[in-house]
This record gives sequence, structure tokens and C-alpha cells, in this order.
Amino acid sequence: MSLHSYQVIHRRDNVISFHSRCGADRAVDFIKENTEIHGSGFSIEWRYQFRGEGRLVLAYDGKNDRFAETSETGADIDITGLYETGNASLILEESQVRHSGTYICTVYLPHLLAQVAVDLEIVEPPSLSIYPSPLPLLVPGQVQVVQCEASGFAPHTLDLSWEFSGADGTSRSLGLGSVTGHRQASDGTFSQSSRLELDSGKLGLGRGGEIICVAKHDGGTRRASSTLNVIDFSDTDSKDKKEK
Repeated sequence: MSLHSYQVIHRRDNVISFHSRCGADRAVDFIKENTEIHGSGFSIEWRYQFRGEGRLVLAYDGKNDRFAETSETGADIDITGLYETGNASLILEESQVRHSGTYICTVYLPHLLAQVAVDLEIVEPPSLSIYPSPLPLLVPGQVQVVQCEASGFAPHTLDLSWEFSGADGTSRSLGLGSVTGHRQASDGTFSQSSRLELDSGKLGLGRGGEIICVAKHDGGTRRASSTLNVIDFSDTDSKDKKEK
């Protein structure tokens, strides 16, 4: 995916937004067309801003063919493409959640200043797990607590819910359950869980079926399921009567 900005001159309010998946190389694009930069004494600067904090990501001095030292790792530009086509795109290797934010590119020429801001949001869908697994046999009147854990997702907005697919082929919603708050890991991703109480009598679970956890996220909808078996004592009583 490429988003190009052409002839952006002194327009700090021009912001481009796009999404990227975790772990993928990401080019934050800025192409300055119709501008002869070779030998013109130009320089390029990429800065990062997020929640009021900023840092220099990359700076290149075209006149002296030299990069400035920065603390950023895994950031580069295509020098060949820069001189041939004016492509000053910032390349981020193996983009992570920490790369989400606003990137500001400034190109300095002797008689011209070009600048553009690019909003980058790293999107990673959740991984789902249901506990306990497998689910134990459920006796009518007994309450079984089941939990769905969603982990490794970004951004933090997530909708968790439960569904039931019966052995008779019917499907219905079991609601949201009891949803916890978000927890953030050291890599910037989030986790969240939902707890559901299964009461075969109140929920009308019949002889059982599939308990399904559904997570709706910007990165896509994910589902995890576990088989629930409910003991039917009426069948047992019928068999006992026949045997007698």
C-alpha cells in the first residue's frame, strides 16, 4: 500500500492516515515530484510525535551524503530512489505497536521547504483462548464458569461477546458476559477477558453444543469455540424404566 503526497509546501495541516500490521516492513511515504534535488544542497528530516512527545527518527544531509546519528533503529530511506525520483519515504523494518504515531517529513532545499505529516496506526487482531479447555460435563442446575482471553491486539478498542450453537443447529447470543478492563503488555499490545456463567437451566442449553467467544476488532473478527456437553437425566431415567 502506498500513499503519496505531491508538492506539499508549508501545509502542516495536511495529514495522511493509514494502517499497517505488526511485523511487516512499512514505508511511510513522501514523494517530492518535479523537483531536481541532485546536487542542490538538500536535506531531509523525519520526526516522530506521539502524545506530546517527539524524537528525531532520521536525518540525511544530501550535500555531504551523510546521515545524522539518532537513537532510532530499523529506520532507513532508499537513497537511490531519493535521487532518481525524489522518493523520501521512511522505511520502518518490522513495524511494531510502538511505531504508531505521527511522522513528520521535512525536505529542505535552497529556496523551498516541503513538509507533510503522516499518521501511522499499527493494527494487530487478537488471539483468543477459552478456559477451561476442554469444558467439563455440565449437570442440570450446576453453574460452570467459562472465560475467554483476548491477547496481543492493538489498538485497544475491542468488543467481546458470547454465542451458543446448539446440537439441534440453533444459534443465539449469550450476551457480553463480565468484561474486564484492558491490560497493556511491554510490547504495547493489549489483553482483555470476558467471564460467562453457564447455567443450563437458565440459559436453555439443552443437551449442549458449541460455546463461542467472538472478538470484534479493527484488525478483523476472531472466534474461538469449545464443546459443551450437558448431561440429560431424563434420558437416563427412561433407560432405567425400560430395563426394569
